[in-house]
Order: sequence, then structure tokens, then C-alpha cells
Amino acid sequence: MANIPVKWAHSGMRGAPVINGVAGSLIGALRAFLLNGFAPTSAVSATALNGIATIILPSDQSFEEHSVVLLAGASTPGFNGEERVLTTASDRITVATTAANGPIAGSITVRYAPVGGWEEVFSKTNVSVFRSSDLTGNRMFLRIDDTAALVARVVGYESMTDVDTGTGAFPTAGQVSGGGYWHKSMTAGSTAVRWKMAGDSKFFMHGIAPYVGASTGDVMAAPARGFGDPISLSTSGDAWGAVLSSAGSATNTSFAVGAFDASALSTLGTGAIFSPRSITGLGSSVMIDVRPFTGTRATYSGGDSFMGAAPSRVDGQIKTSGIFALESGDATAPPRMVIPGIQFIPQSGVTSILTDGDILSGSGSMAGRRLLAVSTGNANSTVNGRYLIDITGPWRS
Repeated sequence: MANIPVKWAHSGMRGAPVINGVAGSLIGALRAFLLNGFAPTSAVSATALNGIATIILPSDQSFEEHSVVLLAGASTPGFNGEERVLTTASDRITVATTAANGPIAGSITVRYAPVGGWEEVFSKTNVSVFRSSDLTGNRMFLRIDDTAALVARVVGYESMTDVDTGTGAFPTAGQVSGGGYWHKSMTAGSTAVRWKMAGDSKFFMHGIAPYVGASTGDVMAAPARGFGDPISLSTSGDAWGAVLSSAGSATNTSFAVGAFDASALSTLGTGAIFSPRSITGLGSSVMIDVRPFTGTRATYSGGDSFMGAAPSRVDGQIKTSGIFALESGDATAPPRMVIPGIQFIPQSGVTSILTDGDILSGSGSMAGRRLLAVSTGNANSTVNGRYLIDITGPWRS
């Protein structure tokens, strides 16, 4: 049984949950992604040969290459559990296995694996509270109010006693009354929008493109929002090192402000990243800014000329940089945390060579990783760039 900490999904996968302009659709998608998995099917047969299992599936019931599937129901040792899809066809997939050579016995089921390490601790109709169950994390609470058609309202809490009661809110009511905004769709109704998600047991992010399929056109910008524990840079740890990225209004006029992909710095009323407290542990919710380690700021990944145009005319590479977080409003503030799983591209012209949804092979420090290209920019105009999500992991050493 493999232990694969990072999972990813997108709206184009077979059986993927739908996010649209309907109350509850975002919570439904998060339940599938974080807790339950999706697109279950029964295998016709499976056979192991020299460490590779070929799983025959009903026609058109396959799974995407590089995705993680959950295998269950086999009585042959060494087969059940999570595995990454190595190759795929319309009626089969291959995965690595420790099972002995020969047919795999049992009634085998296959589904896209959930992230795992998360729980839904409280809920009522179209309102849910999610929390990491990973005991090595800070385990803050995320309340999602998905009762409206177009947006969900999100607030992080240090502690909660029921679905409506919590302390240590981030953002506070004084910062964003009613919580930040995660935009689902710009049009009410059942028309599905495009989305991508990635996560591990402590942190997840999503890129939702709310204008896709709407009357304003197929604008695919989907800046990275999400919740959880980044990677602390403090040698003594960071008990308050949780983050929540959200837009600051329902109108969505400056879509990328305060997103994890470092598109623009946090601004109250427009978009911001919040942490429950300063690194000192004093006070209440603070705003967080993110920047790539290249040092540039307030620009778009893939639309930043710091390292020239992509690909580099010297070595032919698309350059990438990790993204760090620091406390907003302090010009001398040092990096406090690293945003896991996301890479900034400090080059221009990326939209002409990378398509939304492309999967790249990493090199250098990212060797052995697969990187998913996601569009970023201002959702009511044009896509300005692309950022990359590490869909292989692990994100933490």
C-alpha cells in the first residue's frame, strides 16, 4: 500500500464533482476531494507482472495519468491502497504494485483517492466546518457558508464548538464582515465552471474559474485560494501559522489580489490572505502577503520579466520559484512561511507557450515532479499568466 501525501483533481476528470452557481456545490466538491474521493468503478480484472499491475476497467471508466487512485476489495496481498496512475487507456490503467506476479483476486474497486487527513467536524444545510486531522499540524477550523448561489463565505477559526460558534476568527468581522469570498460562478444555475484542486493533510488550494461558460466569455483565470498550514520557517515552529486566502467582495473586480500565486498583495475589501495571529502569538488576525523568492512582487506568475522571456534563450527552461509569506504592512518583515505546492514563474510570455491544464516535467530542484499549469489574472478581462502546482509531492520534507 502506497502512502501518497499529495492529491490533485480537476473538473475535467471523469465523474468529477460539479461546482456551479448553486448553493452547496462548493462544499460538495470539497467533500469529494478532501474526504471521500469520487468516480468509483469496479474493475473487470487485474494482473500483476514485475511490479506493475494492469487493471482492466469497463469501457470509458478510466482514470487520468498522474492521478492518485484508491484500490480496494482485493484479497491478494500488496494490492489495496493508494497508487499513482502510470499509464491510461479508455478501458485500463497501470499502477505500481508489490503484489506477486499473476491475477489479482477479489472484487476490486477503483476511485480517485481523497486527500485524506481532513475531517468535517460540524455541518448544517450548505454550511460546513472542515479541519485537518493531522496531529502534527496547527489544526485550525475553516467554516464555509455555501448558502448563496454565486459565492461562498469563508472564515478561519482557532477553535469552534459548533457550526456557528468559534473564537479567534481570521479574518475578523472588522477586517471582512461575514468572512472572505470564494467565487463559484458569475452566473446562477447549473452550468459547471472549471476548477482545479491540490492538497495534502495540512493544506489545500483551489483554482476556480467562475467566468467559464458565463455570458462574459470563456475566461479561465483561476488564482490560487485555499486554507491550511504553510511550511513554517521558524526553527521553533509557528503555532499560529495557518492561512486563508479569499477575495474581499462579491463583485470580484480584482480577482487575483491576495491569492497564493503572488499575483497581487493583500488588500482589505479587494482580496487578502489572513493568519490567525502574528508570529509573536499576540493579538488577532493579521494580513499576510506572498512573494516569490526571486524578490518581485505585485505581478503575475508567467507575466513577470525578472528572468526574461520563457523559455530562456540560454538553456531553454521555464524558470520557477517558490513563494514565501510575510506579515503585511511591515517593510522589514522577514519571510515567515513557505506556501506549499505552488511555483511562481518569473518570466514573461508564458501564456503563449503553456496552456491551462498542461502538465510539465520538473527539472533541477523540481526534478521528478509533475507541475500543473493554471491560469491567473483578472477574471473580468484576460488571462495574464500561469502558475504551477506540484501535483507529485511531497510538499514537506
